Amino acid sequence: MKLSFKPTPAFVRNMTDGHSVLGLAVSTLLYIVCVSGTLAVFYNEFERWEQASELENLSVAASVYQTAAEQAIALAKEQNEEFDSVKFTIPNTDMPRLVVEVGDIERYVAEDGALLGEVKHEWTHFLAYLHFALNLPLGLGVPLVGLIGVLMAALIVSGLLAHPKIIKDAFSFRLSGSKRLQQVDLHNRLGVWASPFHLAIAITGAFIGLSQVAAFAIAGLFYDGDTEKVEHILYREHPVMQENAPETSLPDFAAVLAEMERIAPEEERTRLEVAFPGREGQVVEIWTRVPERLVWGERYHFNPDGSLIEKEGWSEGDSAKQVYLSTFRLHFGHFSGFPVKIAYFLLGIGMCVLVVSGINIWLVRKRQRGAPAVRLERVWMAQVWGIPFAIALSAVTYLAFTASAVKVFWLTTLSLSVVAAFAGTVAGWSILLRVATIIACLMAVIVHASIFGADSFVRASLVANAVWLLTAAGIAASCLYTWVRRRDSNFATAVSGAVGSN
Repeated sequence: MKLSFKPTPAFVRNMTDGHSVLGLAVSTLLYIVCVSGTLAVFYNEFERWEQASELENLSVAASVYQTAAEQAIALAKEQNEEFDSVKFTIPNTDMPRLVVEVGDIERYVAEDGALLGEVKHEWTHFLAYLHFALNLPLGLGVPLVGLIGVLMAALIVSGLLAHPKIIKDAFSFRLSGSKRLQQVDLHNRLGVWASPFHLAIAITGAFIGLSQVAAFAIAGLFYDGDTEKVEHILYREHPVMQENAPETSLPDFAAVLAEMERIAPEEERTRLEVAFPGREGQVVEIWTRVPERLVWGERYHFNPDGSLIEKEGWSEGDSAKQVYLSTFRLHFGHFSGFPVKIAYFLLGIGMCVLVVSGINIWLVRKRQRGAPAVRLERVWMAQVWGIPFAIALSAVTYLAFTASAVKVFWLTTLSLSVVAAFAGTVAGWSILLRVATIIACLMAVIVHASIFGADSFVRASLVANAVWLLTAAGIAASCLYTWVRRRDSNFATAVSGAVGSN
């Protein structure tokens, strides 16, 4: 029996209407998630960019951990800081700086183990929290973004089903057509060719966000809302220290690191944690990145003398746990090196364009039907270019004045939306905010260079500043394209008028 499916006009119309309603309902939040996520691909580079420094060294002697741990513990006690662990960021390809953390104290560490300045990544953390929680409390923001991921997946699937000639039109791009045809072709081509990437991002984002809902539900039902207990179960955290455990010397870092080198020499070490440092029962944990595996990492537990207690088995355990732990790197593009980050950045820009063009199509269609949503058009345009502008402005004001990036972003975005609802034109908001975004991106580089000098154009800082410059260049190119289109349109109108008068 031959099976065939030919969508009826009513089916296509229903799918198209449902697609438009879904897109409009989540357009602004979805756009914020897409823009912030595109930049967050370079999360590690932006962290190093915030505190540009030559202090980057992938090789650290075991004695440095001993010295740094002693100094950090002494500082914590001096400041009456409560803590139950000493955590180290081991220099690695993503973060080639040694960092020690005790309680709320977080310091860089010199090559001799001395504590240096405080670690400050507030702007990068703002960007990351904007992407996965919209700067809302995690219990609300993460599930909300997960739900947006579900809706995004629904948009992609409904968009594909709404185009019965999707293969035939795969190479159609009518640059010389009307504005609506241009937007339709741009939207459809990006939607078709990049749909595997878009679906992967939407599904993994939804999975990450909504899995937290399950954690919150389990915590509420069985652990009086204590999510940390759920994390202990999921990740097999170290046991609780016995009360008043007697003091003892810190672990033998040299023995632990030597044993780690013996059992897993090919794995890149990223994190070292001592639970209950200087107390009987202390445990050493080392996190690694496993080559050619998507899982977030592997973890090993050691006794203070360097003997192995157990290997967590994340990279070779049951398939369900491996799938769960692989979603993070797949979602953020943190695998297979820097070329993948570049690909994710470019595809992320395409996703932003896809969201914008989808809403533009709906707005143009309303105008063509004689029911223009003029105020909504202005607000949408203020958001399309105001959101990138607000992100760039938050970086400039944070670097220059240590201003709260969260407040700057949301106040700017909301203010622009409110003003656009009552004043201006769509074209006016478009050109004004594009120029403002170009200036803000350039200012981010200029202010950074004025603070960090030559360190602004090496290593991770070079990458981050290149992102700002390329963003400015891309928006400038869009301004040039708009100007050329308007010039040609005015010329064609003038010629038509002259021919008609003759």
